[in-house]
Formats: sequence, structure tokens, C-alpha cells
Amino acid sequence: MAHPITSILPAGLCCLWVAGALSPMPTQAAGVFPTTQPNGFGATLPGQPNGFGSTLPGQPAGFTESPTPESGGDLAASLLQGLKLAATFSSYYNSNISPNQNVAANTAKDDFILSLGGNVNYLSRASDFTFGGNYRGNYNQYFNHPDLSGYSQGGGLVANYNGGRWNVSGTLGMSIDRGNNSNYSSNFVEQTTVTSSLTARYLLSPKTTLQGTFNQYFTSATGGYSDTSSLSCDVSALWKYSPLTELGPGIRYSYRSGSTQIGRTSIGPTLNVNYKLSQKVALTSRVGVDFSSYDNGTSADPTISASLGLTYQASKLWGMDLSLYRDTQADPSIAGAYTELTSLRLGYHHKILRALWNVGTSYQMNSSIMPGGPSGALPKRDYFSMDTSLAMLTFANTTTANVFLQFNDQSGGNTKSWNSIQTGFSLSRSF
Repeated sequence: MAHPITSILPAGLCCLWVAGALSPMPTQAAGVFPTTQPNGFGATLPGQPNGFGSTLPGQPAGFTESPTPESGGDLAASLLQGLKLAATFSSYYNSNISPNQNVAANTAKDDFILSLGGNVNYLSRASDFTFGGNYRGNYNQYFNHPDLSGYSQGGGLVANYNGGRWNVSGTLGMSIDRGNNSNYSSNFVEQTTVTSSLTARYLLSPKTTLQGTFNQYFTSATGGYSDTSSLSCDVSALWKYSPLTELGPGIRYSYRSGSTQIGRTSIGPTLNVNYKLSQKVALTSRVGVDFSSYDNGTSADPTISASLGLTYQASKLWGMDLSLYRDTQADPSIAGAYTELTSLRLGYHHKILRALWNVGTSYQMNSSIMPGGPSGALPKRDYFSMDTSLAMLTFANTTTANVFLQFNDQSGGNTKSWNSIQTGFSLSRSF
């Protein structure tokens, strides 16, 4: 695992970003200053929207209490045209590698972790078409607990067509990652994730755009946890209120299920608002009400779903980003249960001479519910993270050097509380 800072790069193409759908990218190519920003416990949140036509996230990957590999928010934006290679090295200290298994703070297991990895990326543009792919892999060696050592890897494909009145994009990705993950009660697991997405926009008139999105994912993990899957699609009609703003209603359908869960079907109206002022301010947002029922015929209380990505680049020196995600998903750690999940992320970055300083905080609330069961009977889990990093290009602008520090905390009325600190450094060399 490389480090807990995550690459959030400016959008190069519309409609190509699906949170968690693709695997990590290198932070930069030679001579390009890295625009890395921390991302909390590793949750894939909408750190930076692409402006009009962005695909909103389908599902966070779970707060990972160990530093996670870098993930590129937008595949096409994080790839330069042609074939690119990168090698990574990192070393860090984790004060609590098994947080959910501890009874007291003085029993926490700490360790030093060494990680070696690399990325292979390819992007090609031909007229109105863009297509590409990537593969990344890294081996993590735990010095005091070698049984936790292992290989994490992932790959992704992307294709985009932008011509005439149409903009169509699709993504396909798969990853296998090891670490402490909040989706599994913060236990150490090897999680396999498969994701796919399709987005289409059609310009009906100068002021009206029709948009449809489809997202699907599947997760499984070692340790006897429930496999989970999700399918969601929505259709919306967007009106260009001004040259900078578009908004409009839509309808969203989703189906969540798991190997121990009763299937849950949701449908309801949505409201979409997008705003983009050059590269300075960008907003992509969706809020909706879900009316849900289970496959056994019982109904669920209406819930709010939402997704928001907001960026503010005040100058060439500094900027901020805000992201929000709320939805219901199958809970892999509690048999038969679902989780109402709310994630919030605030980040700040500042260029200092030749270095880039990042600081951020993340907060996630998980409230588990059992179909047909009494409310409040299952444990609630809250996750909090604060992180900071300093990155600088070295060796003739071909290598990014990072130092980082991250604090994580879990609390909840019926769950075990714990905290941990990770600190270390990483090097990423582009070829």
C-alpha cells in the first residue's frame, strides 16, 4: 500500500469519472507538478467533479484504516496519451494494524510496512474516440506480522465518444486489495471489487440535455463475510439555466443485495444541479428520495440519497474541495443487515515554493438496519480521519517524494472504540 494520499487530478474528459470504478494511476508524468490531495481513510469520494456530465459515485469503497494505494479520480485525466510507466516505493508505521480486535489501547499491535509497486497506463485518442486502460500492483511486507503481507492489484478500462450531440462513456474495473476496512468492522481482509459503468448524454436542444447513467459493483472478502452487489440507473432531463448552471429532475432505480441479505429495491425522484465556472469553481450534485421494499414483500422507510462534489481553486497557489455521499448498501459484516452510510470529506491544498501541502478531514457515519427488525437494535459506527502530506518533485522532475501523517478514530454506542496513526514516506518515479 503506497500511502494515504489520493490523487485528485483535473478533469480532461466529461463523463469518465466513477468513484472506485478504476484502479490507481500515477500522480504525474515527468515535469508535471503533482496535484495529490489526501482522501481520509481511503474512501473513494467525489473529490473533484468534472463539470457538466460528471458521473456521480455509486458506492464508497470503505474507509481503510491502513494507507491505501493511490487512486485516480478520473482515468482519462490521470493518463497522458501513449504508454506510461511508474514505479513506487513507500515505508510507513501503523500504530494499530488490528483495531477491531483490541480490548484495550495498550494491546494494540503496531508494525512497520514496506511497499513496492508499479503502474502501467495507456491512453489513445482518435478523432471523437478516447480509450485506455491501466494496471497497478504492489506488495506489502509487514515486518512484525508477516502473515499479513501480501499483494494488492487492480486494473481498469475506459472508453469515451464525444461527437455531435452525443457524449457516451463506459468504464470497467477490478481490484484486489488487502487492509483494515470499515465495511468489514475494521478487520483485516482481502477485498475483491468488480465495477462497471455507462453514462450517456444527448443534447436535445441548446438548453436541454438528456442524461442516463448505469452503475454496477460486486464485492467479496475473505473471512466469511457476505458478498454484496449493487445495481443503479437513473435518467434525468437537464435544463441550462445559465451558461454556467444546469439543473433538472430525474428518476433513480437501484437494487442492493448480498449473499446473506434479502434483496432491496428502491425507486424515487431526484434533483440534479451542476455548476462550472472555468477551472475556479465546479459543482456536481444529486439529491433524491428512495422508496424501498424488500424481496420478501416488506417495505422500508423512505430514505435520502445524495452525492455532491464541490471544488474551489482560488488561485494557482491554493484551493479546497468538499464531497458528500449518502446511500444505503448491503452490510457485509452483519448477516442480513443493510447500512445507511453518510460520508463527508473536506480538503485543502497549498503550493509552497516547489512543494504541495495537503490537509484534510473525513467523517463517515454507518447506521445498520435489519429488514423487519426494530430500529436501533444494530450497532452504529462512526469513523473520523485527519491527514496531512507534503509532496515535491525531485530528480529532474521525474520523481514525486511524499511525507504523510494520518490519524483515524472509530466510535459508536454499541461498538468497540479505537484509534490509530500512520506516518511515513513514499517515492513515485515516472518513465
